[in-house]
Amino acid sequence: MLDFEEITPLTPTSQSTYIINATNFSYLVEENLLEFTEESRTEAIIYSILFLLAVCGNVPVFISLIRGRRRRSRIEEMILHLTIADLIVTFVMMPLEICWRITVEWIAGDALCRIMLFFRAFGPYLSSMVLVCISIDRFTAIVYPLKVNVAQKRVRCMLRCAWASSFLCSLPQVRILAISLIEIVIVQKVNGKNYFGGF
Repeated sequence: MLDFEEITPLTPTSQSTYIINATNFSYLVEENLLEFTEESRTEAIIYSILFLLAVCGNVPVFISLIRGRRRRSRIEEMILHLTIADLIVTFVMMPLEICWRITVEWIAGDALCRIMLFFRAFGPYLSSMVLVCISIDRFTAIVYPLKVNVAQKRVRCMLRCAWASSFLCSLPQVRILAISLIEIVIVQKVNGKNYFGGF
């Protein structure tokens, strides 16, 4: 339990923001820290529109590549992996962001928090890595047009490296990020002065 300390408001804004000086600590307190604001509503709407566009764009491409009976070319193989990466972003990252904006706080527990944040990073990493693979493949196709057999093996190797490196780059999300409990802060006004208390 923290003792009440006298505080002074910062620059006047629509929402009161205060700085609290306690022993060896400084706290920045916002009265509507965990409220569903107009900004949250706008972000949720934008993410919802992007989600619908991503579904309409990626799902048909994924289905057409999967249903094709003939052997896929190198570029089709890489586009398939790029589509999978985009679907991870579409069905994991975007719904996560929408729910987060609506609920404001995380309510699904620490384990699911770490898993979702892993995939939140994994999708964009994988998408970027596969784009690098496509660029390298197009470069080698122009510079070495006759080495078709080597190119096929190289593409498989590059895609394996893309998945592995994306996995490794996303692992810190699991170790570093976790749920933290925010101390409940009370700002009271007594005799015209603002006082801070917490529990």
